[in-house]
Amino acid sequence: MRKVLIIVAVLAAALVSVLTLLLGCSQNVDVSEVFNAFSGKDDKAPVLLGACSESSSTVRLDFSEPVKLYGSYVGQYSARSDGKSIYIVLPSELEPGIQTWISGRVRDYAGNTCAFSIQVWGLNPSLPKILINEFTTKGTEKSPDRTELRILGDGNLNGMVLYSGIPDDWDARVVFPDMNVRKNDLVVIWWTEEIPQTEEASGVINICASCPDSLSSNNGTLVLCDTPSIGASVIDAVIYSNFSSSYQGFGTKGALQRAQWVIDCGAWSGDAIDSTSSTATRSISRFQDRKDTDSAGDWFITVTGGSTFGTENTSEPYS
Repeated sequence: MRKVLIIVAVLAAALVSVLTLLLGCSQNVDVSEVFNAFSGKDDKAPVLLGACSESSSTVRLDFSEPVKLYGSYVGQYSARSDGKSIYIVLPSELEPGIQTWISGRVRDYAGNTCAFSIQVWGLNPSLPKILINEFTTKGTEKSPDRTELRILGDGNLNGMVLYSGIPDDWDARVVFPDMNVRKNDLVVIWWTEEIPQTEEASGVINICASCPDSLSSNNGTLVLCDTPSIGASVIDAVIYSNFSSSYQGFGTKGALQRAQWVIDCGAWSGDAIDSTSSTATRSISRFQDRKDTDSAGDWFITVTGGSTFGTENTSEPYS
């Protein structure tokens, strides 16, 4: 009889320990769930993957699994859940290029919770179609790194962002100001701390990235997005590589992961642009007479001294 009482006491103590452990976690635990504690029950909190503006007053938050709200509000904003996404309606329209913070808490269907605080940017409905048109990555003091964008329609660039890297892992970026543009304009981004004295040309807009460091010389990505929000839409992107012997030709694990991100989001296909022969004045330029295919076949390296920033890409290919 004494042995039975001891066993019962041990089991009771174990049950109390389990209850204490579970109730101390970030879950809302139902007593009926305690008996499933060791049966493979989901104990991982949902992860916020990104946020993007659906409209001027609606933001979508994407999570790693289906989630639901605590009540019908997240902070001061009206919100609703829909599978793995939460849609938040702002009390007023968020202007293009303006940022705000959204905070709150969600819960998955196993009771695990996730608190979040994320920055979102206003969506610009007037962005025209744009292509990355030319770039260098091995700049010198005399010929610093630049990236040229070709504007394919009238519009405004407010809030658009160009990354040297990707949205959640970048070395430098440019967030564009309220700027009207016209079809066939060229926008030249100088990856420098200041722009050297240059002659202003009609239809050419020069922007300083205020960047103390040059771009990654041999292996990297340039990504153009509609807003700086994590989860924003990609407008255009390029991947370049010197096809080194490590990390599938990208030299470092970080460069490989960035390239894979661009491919996974559908902004690039096939091999990277071969950057081996490029220099400060042999730019990597887009063929003007070819349809954009988001692949290396769209690009060529110019002859020495043949970079054409601020003018048409008419240089001969390097041989």
